[in-house]
Amino acid sequence: MKIVNFGSCNIDYVYKLHHIVAVGETEHSERRDVFPGGKGLNQSIAIARAGAKVYHAGCIGVDGELLLHTMQESGVDIGFVKQVKEPSGHAIIQVSEKGENSIFIHSGANGCLTEEFIDRVLEHFEKGDLLLLQNEINNIQYIVDKAYEKGMVTIINPSPIDENIEKIDFGKISYAVLNEIEGEYLSGCKEPAKIISGLRKKYPALRVVLTLGDKGCMYHDGEKLYFHPAYDVPVVDSTAAGDTFMGYFIAGLSKNTEAGENLRYSCAASGLAVSKKGAAPSIPYVDEVCGRIEALKTKENFGTNPEEELRKKIDLYIEENMQGASLSGLAGYLGYTSVYTGHIIKKITKKSFASYVQEKRCSLAAKLLRETDLPVCAVIHRIGYSNESFFREKFKELYGVTPLNYRKTIKTTGGEKQ
Repeated sequence: MKIVNFGSCNIDYVYKLHHIVAVGETEHSERRDVFPGGKGLNQSIAIARAGAKVYHAGCIGVDGELLLHTMQESGVDIGFVKQVKEPSGHAIIQVSEKGENSIFIHSGANGCLTEEFIDRVLEHFEKGDLLLLQNEINNIQYIVDKAYEKGMVTIINPSPIDENIEKIDFGKISYAVLNEIEGEYLSGCKEPAKIISGLRKKYPALRVVLTLGDKGCMYHDGEKLYFHPAYDVPVVDSTAAGDTFMGYFIAGLSKNTEAGENLRYSCAASGLAVSKKGAAPSIPYVDEVCGRIEALKTKENFGTNPEEELRKKIDLYIEENMQGASLSGLAGYLGYTSVYTGHIIKKITKKSFASYVQEKRCSLAAKLLRETDLPVCAVIHRIGYSNESFFREKFKELYGVTPLNYRKTIKTTGGEKQ
């Protein structure tokens, strides 16, 4: 199984500031550093430092010797990197004293990938090989289409998110690794469980990895759902955190690492990256991750409470099966017996499964009544009730009014009744 990364190569100009500059504001920079970067380059380096063989494909300018040297030094195969007349891409990065960053990029040579060049590169790869993409190069949809025809496994990190991502057929994508902002853009949802559910409803075959910053990450492939908390490390510069996670995750895929273990190492590598300055220079080697992972402590604000993890799994199951959610279905999803699952539901939610599902369905009904003009009967059937009288009764118990009066009240007040 080979890995090819069609990705960007940038020269990063990093400015250390007291805080990120606001609109109309001028601030003196404490210092400026120049680093090799670009999401593509960073992720190729992370894959190589994670111990996997990776081919980088892309374009650089005549000023790109630093970029080539950096990739070669880390063990990246640069045989598919093409030099063009355009200057190399570059990024302006602000880094605050708190380790927060703000970035803008100029494509430069990263926008020079031709269909002919793409075809020549893909001739060297075959069915089952891994293809990695981000959103800092041109002709992404063409690459996706050609890789899909060959039966390759395509993994996309849709960053930076913009309208170009909407041109991609995610039905041809195997994995999407994205953060909450990107997830909201693509799914229209804000809550992590709803982001994953929304994406998987649109693209049932898509495996989703959702990174949650200092809270950790979630993974769902339609059968298994995993959570992993972030590691508690001092934050110096978060610039390469996501790219490090991505690279280690891809390396894990190439080695057929079990999903939960893959998330563990990807989170640990990402944690080590934020404790150092720069993008590519901060990406750890696999021996460092292996040597320090046991000593790292996870943050206590996410994922360490087994009951909270179970609640998230229960909520995600109901989100994905709103119309046909059943106790036996949930039991199969969790891998427990129906009796034991019923006991868990009562312990965690203080309600029976039926009552908890009814609450979720009524909450969705209220949202549809507020945000759409669907007839009440259509809303009722949309959320999975065949007995309209029963639903109206349950809705009134929770909201104090009938569904129709609820809608009238919202439209009259212009507010959002909870």
